[in-house]
Amino acid sequence: MKKVVLYLFIVIGFFFIHTSNLFAQTNNKVGVHIFDPNEIDNVADLVNTNGGDWGYVTVPLRADDRDREKWQQFMHKCSQYHLIPIIRLATIIKGDYWSKPSEFDYIDFANFLNDLDWPIKQRYVIVYNEPNHASEWGNEVNPNQYAHELNRTITFFKEKNTDFFMLPAGLDAAAPNNATHMNWKIYIYQMCSATTDSLTKLDGWNSHSYPNPAFSGSPNDKHDHSIRSYQHEIQLYRQLTGKDIPIFITETGWSNQNISDDKIANYFKQAFTTVWNSEQIMAVTPFILQAGAGPFVPFSLLDSSGNPRPQYLTLKWLSKVKGNPQLNSTNLSKPILGTSITATPSAQPKLMNSSQKKLYDTFELITTWLKGAN
Repeated sequence: MKKVVLYLFIVIGFFFIHTSNLFAQTNNKVGVHIFDPNEIDNVADLVNTNGGDWGYVTVPLRADDRDREKWQQFMHKCSQYHLIPIIRLATIIKGDYWSKPSEFDYIDFANFLNDLDWPIKQRYVIVYNEPNHASEWGNEVNPNQYAHELNRTITFFKEKNTDFFMLPAGLDAAAPNNATHMNWKIYIYQMCSATTDSLTKLDGWNSHSYPNPAFSGSPNDKHDHSIRSYQHEIQLYRQLTGKDIPIFITETGWSNQNISDDKIANYFKQAFTTVWNSEQIMAVTPFILQAGAGPFVPFSLLDSSGNPRPQYLTLKWLSKVKGNPQLNSTNLSKPILGTSITATPSAQPKLMNSSQKKLYDTFELITTWLKGAN
């Protein structure tokens, strides 16, 4: 009897491994970074085209923007449009810099985000942004402080819900060492010295793999401030922790101040097909969908009138795959707040695909047999 039970559990394990590999092979890593959740209506037309489904969208959540109705509508639209949200925590601007988190921000963010219905089981959260810039961390560079903030934030989020998937702030890989910046490698070493938990507790690695210098480098560059910076970062992470974790490139892109839009379009195609094609990379969300006005206009995929630039069209028509994330069934039947959008039957998420159904039926059959055997 024991041998039979052992054999059955081996069979179950095989199905779990097979299903996990299937999920890894059918992840649509193409995504985009947006400034505001209200832009969500324009995302699926970019990331879920040409065979794609369940692409990614990165969006910041500021401490002064925790509006439940607004963000629940965003989550419902992500579910309807088949988009996987990556939420980046942000503080508030004080003059010309971002403030440090308050004593209770990590608690308020966790409670707020845990109260929302997310479209999939994994709840991707980035803990702030580029703290190796003084302007992003209360006007000072303090890796010790950030490490402890990251550690307590991860701990509290996980206590609220183990489905939270925690990512560190992306670092500026091209930052120098001076009074207002710190080299990315030194910053990570000092984080590790402050508390190794800040690194070992992470579920994934977040990288800002920009093509520096001047946001106009070639996709063929291999140095640590190129679009391959994620490789250098994860190598150091592996050395310090002994762990290998998924990679999320949540900011990247070329500026058209020094190179043409057509060249950027070609660079994006080359990057996705030859540099960001590792299975360890879960998502690439170029910055930014639409800048409107201001300093980020050179990175914008849409012009000021909302018309697509060549780089947008390249991303839209990249060959993609149908992502197959584990869905959160709690919000799929709820209407989207304040909108008349309706999904076609073919676009509605399914609670189980054929592989999951087969696994479930097999497990039920074995459970029933074991009960009868006893």
